[in-house]
Amino acid sequence: MSRNKYPEQTVEKILDAAACLFAQKGYAHTTLQDVIDETGLSKGAVYHHFKSKEEIAAKVGDRMGAEFTATLAHIRDDDAMTGLQKLQAVFAASLLPQRQQALGHALPRLWDDPQFLSIELHDLLEKTIPIYITPMIQQGTTDGSIHTADAAALGEALFLLADLWLHPLTRPTTPDQQRARCAVFRQVTQGIGLDLLTEEQSAQMVKMCEE
Repeated sequence: MSRNKYPEQTVEKILDAAACLFAQKGYAHTTLQDVIDETGLSKGAVYHHFKSKEEIAAKVGDRMGAEFTATLAHIRDDDAMTGLQKLQAVFAASLLPQRQQALGHALPRLWDDPQFLSIELHDLLEKTIPIYITPMIQQGTTDGSIHTADAAALGEALFLLADLWLHPLTRPTTPDQQRARCAVFRQVTQGIGLDLLTEEQSAQMVKMCEE
């Protein structure tokens, strides 16, 4: 039996096909057979690398996450911004319409899939927050733009709240519910001197729920 000499290329071909289909049809309306047909590979070749659509989507999400971590690193290492300005820049980059549209098509709602929820929670607590967010808050405590006794705890509180409660892609949300959550988030964060979510960004998230 001949062996695939270029397994990495095969994996990338599968992920490229899946990402394209998710963007066109949405995650929920794309089947594993659709991905197999799109690649032109045999079912066995695809199953050799991925056992399910969920597993493929997780890897597609990893690729999208890797692209965004480059953005986070750039913001973290920008010497021209204060710590607070960096956090504001993170929110602005996270809520870009094209990024939100891509995420909405490529991945299931976290609420609907415990596996994805677990992955997201682990990545936030073990990677995103300690590597990128906490250093920004630590800088803010030094430059005076952020006031907190514990940068790590504040980072976890802010971004778990923003990612798992505030964001409409986490679970089904009505426009009124989203409007209320945005108002509460702004009230809470502004109350501790952090103006992170703009009215325009709030309106954008409400619009996502309407769509």
